[in-house]
Amino acid sequence: MPDPIGGTGGGNQPSDGPYVLPEYAAPNHDPGIAIYTADMGKNRSTEVNSEWVTRSSQYTKVSSEIIRNGYNAMQKISFEGINKESDYFEFVLALYGKLVNPVPVPGAFLQNLSGVSFKAVSYDVSITLTLEAYSINGDLIKSEDFEVTTKEMKSFIMSINDQNLHHLVFKIEGKNQDLSTFKKGAIGIDDIYLENGNTQPFQPPVDDVQLLEWLKKSSINYFLWNYKDLGDGRGVVLESADETSRVSLSGMGYAYAIYILAEDAHLMDSQQVRDRIFAMLKWQQSQNWFDGSGGIYGFPLHYYNANGTGLFQNNAAAISTIDWAICAAGLRAVRQRYASEDDMLQLCNELLDRPQWEKVIYNDANDSYKYGRISKGMNAANGQKNGQVWGDAFSEETELVYLEALASGEANNLDLNRIVREKKNGYYVSWFGAGFTYNWMQLWTGPVEPYKTNSTSAFTMDATASQSRFGKPLMGLTACGTLSNLENNGFVNWDNYISNQGSFVSGANQSEVIQESPAPYGATLALPFVPSKALEALRAYVALGYFHPLLGLPDNIRINNLPQNLNTPVPNWNPYDINIGSMALAIDQYQQHIISQFYRSDPDINNSLQSLIQSF
Repeated sequence: MPDPIGGTGGGNQPSDGPYVLPEYAAPNHDPGIAIYTADMGKNRSTEVNSEWVTRSSQYTKVSSEIIRNGYNAMQKISFEGINKESDYFEFVLALYGKLVNPVPVPGAFLQNLSGVSFKAVSYDVSITLTLEAYSINGDLIKSEDFEVTTKEMKSFIMSINDQNLHHLVFKIEGKNQDLSTFKKGAIGIDDIYLENGNTQPFQPPVDDVQLLEWLKKSSINYFLWNYKDLGDGRGVVLESADETSRVSLSGMGYAYAIYILAEDAHLMDSQQVRDRIFAMLKWQQSQNWFDGSGGIYGFPLHYYNANGTGLFQNNAAAISTIDWAICAAGLRAVRQRYASEDDMLQLCNELLDRPQWEKVIYNDANDSYKYGRISKGMNAANGQKNGQVWGDAFSEETELVYLEALASGEANNLDLNRIVREKKNGYYVSWFGAGFTYNWMQLWTGPVEPYKTNSTSAFTMDATASQSRFGKPLMGLTACGTLSNLENNGFVNWDNYISNQGSFVSGANQSEVIQESPAPYGATLALPFVPSKALEALRAYVALGYFHPLLGLPDNIRINNLPQNLNTPVPNWNPYDINIGSMALAIDQYQQHIISQFYRSDPDINNSLQSLIQSF
């Protein structure tokens, strides 16, 4: 545990009790598996993206806030109106997933489970706190009382090894208190961990190979743990860890590739991998991509509910050609992996043959800007293009879209000269200079010239800009979902998706490009091109102190342009599927090239890639 360093570090300091949260100079880690530390500060969410709620008796009022002092954070829960024995309030926390419609806790969380540890302090009078452990079915496994005192936050442990453990209830009941002095108060709760026999806090591996294996495993596990079995031979992977229903098309493409990597890494046996891939193929096959409900002109929607029904059909970008290109890349990798298995082959062929690419190419010769270029999106309800096109600036998104269009055989007359590729500082730059735009196609093809040399220059500039803006050798200036605002109660909202984060060299004006929330996945994307810089960046992320034995590194860390009353970097532990999926693919791209070998063994892809290269 970091030593307190004294003073005040800003944040939401307590003013109504004797306890003052110590200031820490670095994030704290305890032995075991962290479930809740309050570092992310997201309301109703833990650092492992499970749900927490507060509940109370009818006339008991409860309010929560996040208290911070430097890198030390906790949740303070204030209560009022515990007047009789039946009055209560409780803090309920799932170890994984939601409390309603719960899902099983992954085995890795419960491996060698020996107890639950937490820290607590009372702000007024001593409190008898009851900790209850429940199964996924709501059966009480164990209950134990703890005396929480004032002035000092203390550590507590409840011994438990039951593998059915699913959620915890921290309860304060009137019947267990001295009601002559106990009417209202507040309790601070922090650092809820699963004990697993380790006596020292987890530290990421020092060895480079082991470090990458740890990160790759955490990426793969996201897709294994967030798979939703629909029970009818179909299944999907959810778009983000706190989602219960939404599925993204591009995330499905990554899921196909990640399951191939899971088999190679021995994280799931071959039959299970095949079964899940087949179930995802059947899920896509069951959708209508032609009538507007699930797509139009053979192109699937960008977003779906897990049950397969479409979302946002009337949106101008309901159809996203880049998201289809990513999904198609995953399908092509699967088709090559299972090339000798007719049922898998038939499903992949059917899905890849659906899109009518000529429908997304602008053919009005009077529109010199759009003519001959591929639309970025369409309204699924009426098939109307959204007015934005690929090819007006360099990006590996553009290259991947054009690669899939060519490989489909439906766009043989596509004019590749309509792709604009402009150089600055000696390399082709994307509009915002975002890191992912320099390794979005090569994730699938493997490093290939002239893209490889271009990406080497771009990621070198990423490293330079990151060092300048953050004062550390971080990388990962790329798109991500970052902090949007800090509530008055200290909770952080993470609702701001930034696509304009990039380096100092881009197609846009420098004032349009930001450097606020570096993303570890962006540093990983640099591995195949500037490996020493990328590894140095990953080490720098570890040194910041935000890491987790099972989740790896955060999706991103907000460092610059922090809101008032927040003066230390904060982590976003909720990744998008395409962010965390690209980490595993980039590490494979650097190590074994499993996915690119399957993808490039598709003759349509290989031939079309040569056409793209020749168009430079």
